[in-house]
Amino acid sequence: MRGRYILMLAALLSCVSCLKDDNSYKTPQAAITSFTIGYYNVRFQERNIQGNDTLVYIREGGVMYPMTIDQVNNRIFNVDSMAYGSQLSKVTSSVYGTGTVGYKYLDDPETTYLWSASDSIDFTRKLQFVIASTDGSYSRAYDIEVNVRKVFPDSLLWTGRDTVGFPVLSGPASAVRNDSIFCFGTDTAGTPSVSYRSISGSGWNGANPLTGLTADGWSHRITVCNGLFYTVCGGSLYGSSDALNWNSVKSGIKSVIVSSEDYGELWAVSQDSNIIKSQDMTEWTTVQSLPEGFPDSAAVMFSYPLATNTSLKRSVIAGLTDDTVYASVWTILTGDTLWTSVDAPANADLRLKACGSLSVIRYDESLFSLAQGLDGFRQSIDNGITWYWCDSYAEDYSSWNRYMQLPSALKGYESGFTAATDSKGYIWIMTDNGGVWRGAISRLKK
Repeated sequence: MRGRYILMLAALLSCVSCLKDDNSYKTPQAAITSFTIGYYNVRFQERNIQGNDTLVYIREGGVMYPMTIDQVNNRIFNVDSMAYGSQLSKVTSSVYGTGTVGYKYLDDPETTYLWSASDSIDFTRKLQFVIASTDGSYSRAYDIEVNVRKVFPDSLLWTGRDTVGFPVLSGPASAVRNDSIFCFGTDTAGTPSVSYRSISGSGWNGANPLTGLTADGWSHRITVCNGLFYTVCGGSLYGSSDALNWNSVKSGIKSVIVSSEDYGELWAVSQDSNIIKSQDMTEWTTVQSLPEGFPDSAAVMFSYPLATNTSLKRSVIAGLTDDTVYASVWTILTGDTLWTSVDAPANADLRLKACGSLSVIRYDESLFSLAQGLDGFRQSIDNGITWYWCDSYAEDYSSWNRYMQLPSALKGYESGFTAATDSKGYIWIMTDNGGVWRGAISRLKK
């Protein structure tokens, strides 16, 4: 540290004697009572309008992150972590207390510096602040812990995780039941199969053949209702309790409206073009005639309480129609008798794009879609009416939430994939080449 007085600890204890000879001003007390970090820069990695990476520095003050002083254990630390990218190698500080203040780096413990408010201190090194009583009889050393976020909050962090035992499955379809995730598809021999694992565990159990289903006519769409698995094969509804053994439940079914959670009712489209539903798969109720433009077997349904009235639920269906570019969105409220189509935005940039395939998840109280080619997420915060692309450079009005990004190794994947969310707050994406990705938003707990 250039321009600083470097003192041994003994000198620090004795230097105060020259300040005033009157013993009435000396005290055996030594304690730091207030500690504040000064101003520092926070580095952000951005993308400019040309799409090139660039660095932006924002000035912040340590007063935004109060330091807690633990007088029992001689620790000084901040409970709220400073922003990711905080530059703390040359920062001033404000210290108040009883006694004379110094500091030392633990990688050079023999040297103690007499503290000054103008000192640029390196808080990235292990550090202690030392305070000595003015009568030279007592000193205390406080460990300094300046906590900085390890990741940027609200960004989606991914890991290629636990692919051991995960097979290559074409036409993948995923489902979550209790604490396990399942991935269905046809194996390399063309046999309908499933691989599954515990959400909290590790490793998949390979491709397990499904009995009762044939590759010809299988819809490759799976849903869970009342703890049981359901799918459509050859114009009939099939059910399973273990995801392996399947039995015919009801004939005359064209498609199942795939629910993302267990809602107690299964919705389906019958071969005679009606929307029907059932709780026990024995008694079925016809809801309405199939309206024009209603999604086919690629539909996915979400139900959740209204923000303005939690006693009411809104259900949203999104899925493919004859349009190979854009998807169709429908909604119904508790007490309503008919599904109604959500009017597509006039601006095509805000419509739900499908490009021949579609996966929709509900995550972090929003709807997110992924389409063939995996160019990125599109997000809807208005129950499927408008869809904003999660562009990494969110400048255009049709962009939103630049932190919801796919892993770079997955972007642009042109083949089959499936996506699901689990009870632990993770997003799973599984590709038909045997890839598995798991991600979650990095967010500080309140």
